Amino acid sequence: MRPGKIICIGWNYRSHLAETDASMPEEPIVFLKPPSCLIGNEDNIVTADVGVIHHEVELALIFGRTCKNSAKEDALSYVSHVAVFNDITARDIQTKARSAGNPWCISKGMDTFGPMSDPVPIDSVKDIRDLDLELSVNGIVKQKGNTSMMIFTIGELIAYVSRFMTIEKGDIMATGTPEGVGPLVKGDTVVAKISGVGELRNKVI
Repeated sequence: MRPGKIICIGWNYRSHLAETDASMPEEPIVFLKPPSCLIGNEDNIVTADVGVIHHEVELALIFGRTCKNSAKEDALSYVSHVAVFNDITARDIQTKARSAGNPWCISKGMDTFGPMSDPVPIDSVKDIRDLDLELSVNGIVKQKGNTSMMIFTIGELIAYVSRFMTIEKGDIMATGTPEGVGPLVKGDTVVAKISGVGELRNKVI
């Protein structure tokens, strides 16, 4: 799969806000990752000499048709599939950029920094508003959360983003991560799961 863009949402779980000392956003925090960062299940996350990298388990939405100026009540009708996403982040690079008031797309957009599981039809998911997220590193659970804990609902996210940019068929939206983000090092195996959606396993090399 090669979408036109990967739309990502930052700080969308209250628990993650607390662990990063971030302020409660008044509107969704939106950034983009390039399609070239995508890898699949069992592919390797390749880390170069970029300092600390972190894992971030997220629910990904895959759009089945073009979406523009959607109402939040109709937003899910544009989504055809969902998947497990791991928003790998070069945290040292991101922190330095944020401190200087600069964009931090490099920290999020490196090759292999977008692992995603095979998408499943959204109709196969019982309730997208109540899905358990979990991520483990070498068998030790590091992140747990539920989509009910989002600050902005999925409908609100789609409505907000589609006001400003057209979301095209095939585009991906990653909807934010719960608390527990932490470091990955060479040799680690990271497994991200979302109930009813799937499992994503990657090794760091």
